[in-house]
Amino acid sequence: MTKRIRGLALTVALLLLPGAALAEVNIDPGCRMKNRPPGRCGWCAVETLARHHRIKVLFGLVEDHDSTSNPEDLTAVLDSSKVRHRLQTRGDRDTTILRSSCADSLGAVVGFRPLQEAGGGHIVTLVDFTDDTVKVIDPNDQDGRVRTMKTDRFLHWWDGFTLVLQPERAAKK
Repeated sequence: MTKRIRGLALTVALLLLPGAALAEVNIDPGCRMKNRPPGRCGWCAVETLARHHRIKVLFGLVEDHDSTSNPEDLTAVLDSSKVRHRLQTRGDRDTTILRSSCADSLGAVVGFRPLQEAGGGHIVTLVDFTDDTVKVIDPNDQDGRVRTMKTDRFLHWWDGFTLVLQPERAAKK
């Protein structure tokens, strides 16, 4: 009986592990936008996902916006471009949107609180969210690598802001 239970547990684990590995949103390095002065991280994160999802109306955001951004700026551009999206505002700490955006292979634009009380926050692209680790692409990293951090560390810095682009199914292919 014990061997049977172990065998069943191993089979279930092997079936579930490949699915867990597929949860990460694999964004081509050519789609990853790099930050430029004066701090266009928000525009970079949105354009990174737009390029990944082939939402062409959003190509050029970084070039066209030579300023910092806030959630209101980003959503205003999405609204005027008629790009469907989901939004969670700063201060809302529900992680459901983070988990679902990665499980649905969409990724998300997420905000980090400021390092200093009077400073501005930071915005990155979320590509994976699990109980143990989170993976992000930070537009400040000029090498464009995917960075991994412990989930509790991410949640300490995350300000709740989350923006998920919802491309049409045809646009994803």
